[in-house]
Amino acid sequence: MSSASMTRLAPVLVSLGTALRANRPIERRNVEFAILGPLEVRSSGTPVDLPAPRQRRILAALLVASEGWLSVNRLIEACWDDAGPWTARKQVQNQVGALRRHLVRHGGDANIVVTRPDGYQLDVSDAYVDAREFAETVRRARQATEIDTTRAATLYQDALTLWRGPALDGLNSPSLEPAAARLAELRLLAAEERYDLELRLGRHRQVLADLIELAAEHPSRERLQALLMLALHREGRQVEAHGVYRRLHDHLAEELGTGPGGELRELRERLLCDRVTAWQPNSASS
Repeated sequence: MSSASMTRLAPVLVSLGTALRANRPIERRNVEFAILGPLEVRSSGTPVDLPAPRQRRILAALLVASEGWLSVNRLIEACWDDAGPWTARKQVQNQVGALRRHLVRHGGDANIVVTRPDGYQLDVSDAYVDAREFAETVRRARQATEIDTTRAATLYQDALTLWRGPALDGLNSPSLEPAAARLAELRLLAAEERYDLELRLGRHRQVLADLIELAAEHPSRERLQALLMLALHREGRQVEAHGVYRRLHDHLAEELGTGPGGELRELRERLLCDRVTAWQPNSASS
């Protein structure tokens, strides 16, 4: 066995020896990772401190790697936002080694960080990464939409509850911003799909406050504005519903030089004629 392999296994062997001497079973812990908000690591529910900023950036980059692994050069970008110092490659290797030892010390598998040709991979089950759990729960909600609307709405709510704030909040790494933006878009899509179902279920009163807040945060998203207009109308607040359309029209004209899409214009006409009973904003452009 190579010296590198022995180094990786050392914490596990120490834990094994301690357990055997004490004549007690080896404690097995699940290491969980959360990126739907500030980066967090938990060992069987207990927070794990990860104070080194570059280790936090490396871990975040590995968690969002679209191909499952990242080259050393990409990890250098995550750490320094550019080419880094001439010792950057060695520093990344050292930081990855320290990160691996830290995770193993808190219950992670000895090979939780796998060395690949010119790169590294985080080997962890989807069930222990909140972003992957979010994606899986949304997938199940979409499958249930046409079968059990109430169940689908509950699944969407479960998925959205996983969020604790903006994805990867506080890492301040330009190389991670595209991944954070992608996750934010997935969150918005899931929220729109959830509120669509809630309106189908006649729960406009329960979600109206949330819709008002979210629509104000995203004034250009036509589907959100359509959902808000419909909820206001069903609550008997027709004047406010028309005000939402006027604000969107003015905002799009000023910011983009365009106007609302055809589906939103259709909704406005239906509101004017009070013919929105069966209308659902399923495909309004965003």
